[in-house]
Amino acid sequence: MRRRGLGALLCVLALVGTAGCANIPEESTPHAVRDQQQGTTSEPAEQPPTANLNAFDLVREFVRRSGNPDAARQYLTKKGQAAWASEVKPTIIDNTFGTVPNPDGDQVETGEDPSTHVTVMLRVTLLGRLGADNAFVPMIGENQFRVGVVREKGQWRIDEPPQGVYVPLADFNAAYRPVSVYFFDPDLRISVPDQRYVAAKPEEGLAGRVIAALLAGPSDAMRRSLTSPLQGATTRTNAVEDADGTLVVDLVPLGDKTEEQRELIAAQIVLTLRDVTYSRLRIKGDGQDLIQGHGDWRPADIKQYDALTKPSPDQLGLVSSGGRLFQLQDGKPVPGPAGNGGYDVVNAAQSLDGGQLAVVTRVGDKLQLRVGRYGESLQEVKPDATTITRPTWRASTVEGQDSNEVWTVEDGNVVRIVRSGSGVWTPVEVNASTMKDFGPIREFRLSRDGTRAAMVMTNGKLVVAAVVRDKDSVGLASPRALQQRMINNAVGADWLNQHNLVVVTAQPELPVAQVSVDGLTLVAYDSSNLQFPMRAVTAAPERNVVVADNAGVLETPGVGQIWRQVRNGQGATAIPFYPG
Repeated sequence: MRRRGLGALLCVLALVGTAGCANIPEESTPHAVRDQQQGTTSEPAEQPPTANLNAFDLVREFVRRSGNPDAARQYLTKKGQAAWASEVKPTIIDNTFGTVPNPDGDQVETGEDPSTHVTVMLRVTLLGRLGADNAFVPMIGENQFRVGVVREKGQWRIDEPPQGVYVPLADFNAAYRPVSVYFFDPDLRISVPDQRYVAAKPEEGLAGRVIAALLAGPSDAMRRSLTSPLQGATTRTNAVEDADGTLVVDLVPLGDKTEEQRELIAAQIVLTLRDVTYSRLRIKGDGQDLIQGHGDWRPADIKQYDALTKPSPDQLGLVSSGGRLFQLQDGKPVPGPAGNGGYDVVNAAQSLDGGQLAVVTRVGDKLQLRVGRYGESLQEVKPDATTITRPTWRASTVEGQDSNEVWTVEDGNVVRIVRSGSGVWTPVEVNASTMKDFGPIREFRLSRDGTRAAMVMTNGKLVVAAVVRDKDSVGLASPRALQQRMINNAVGADWLNQHNLVVVTAQPELPVAQVSVDGLTLVAYDSSNLQFPMRAVTAAPERNVVVADNAGVLETPGVGQIWRQVRNGQGATAIPFYPG
């Protein structure tokens, strides 16, 4: 039976206001609260707490304003200010949180007067925390804290604050600005965004805070996966606008860096600041133009360093169905044994340039992996496996040459299939020891820039890990489960772009969702026209998202748009896929 849509309602929770009460209530039900006057960061630090709040509402308002420590301190007594670690990075909590009376009634046991001393229990749902590197780290759990509140000069104030800074998601989004800080893959061919969150106010210092995050290098999770040509550099002065409104970034020391290295540096800065400021941008090195004769920079001056992550316009996607491969849009079989029935195809992947295939075939009761040129016979690489996940290609590491690396999970082991100089494809096991606590891998997708891997586990979790390339080995590091409260029965995932994943689940209330690579945000796709259960998904930059459900193959241009049947989708057994 066809279902009607959810709409893009997740991660944008409705917040309701509460009014203060003259007396302390006996009980307060956990609920979401917002300041009806204004957002956290738009209020001046000197704005006092709302007058005549009871102790429970005072703690709620303190939590809502904790994204602005100067504002939040006004809710504290001098003792509370000394005890509150306001300088620590915030922990992000769900918008719905509770403040309830202490069930132990300890103020009675200690002889304190409840008219002047109250212990409030703050109950929160943890979503994640901001690391020292200003990157979001997902986490999940429930927690509660004792908050001591005293009456001071006729108003309730917090004498014993919670240990740490806890900010509801909505208020965190108001207090912090998400910024994509750009680095490069190990081969210095592809620009890679690394998501950070910096204080949104004051606006005049925003560009400087973003540049500081860039100069600090990749985030902790990605430090071994990304390369920064800016390593070792700092700014001679703050990144500020000069008299004519041009934002000046003056770097030191750059010394003998080559023009090629300076072009990469320019790309890092321009890409990082393009969504932060509308000012003209002037980049200097050691007081001179970064590149002689090139003063001001615009995004159009930068090479398309992410081009390798985008399939070419003529590569429209393929689909496997009934043991054969077909073109997704016109339904024609692909040339060669993969399309004419010479192989019993289970699933497959096409290289980003479209010129190569990796195909999982069935031979008797076993699976085999074959790799080779599109339209030709394919080399047998992994014979006699019980399980092989759908392969996934890394982008070419050398301009003008074919990709020489494809990944899969074979009988539980993550492997890279690498082509030698003589053209022979050989499997090499990946060090995936960091994944042991997450369980077996059901689906594996290498990001098109080759620096991350997204995995759907057999327990239904969605996990992202960094790809670390050391001198003698390749491994997965810093795995993190994304949106665990919302995603608990994932069945497939793919990279929409370098910033987001698309995931399909066996959850009727969340069949398809878009998730940020760090896991902070999740938005549901419309579920109209979908027939459960969902089976597969493919996505790519500047392409429609394509899913396979119980009846066939459907596509949509984006969140909030209707799913429409793909005319040549090949029916209920089809598995669609874009290059990558």
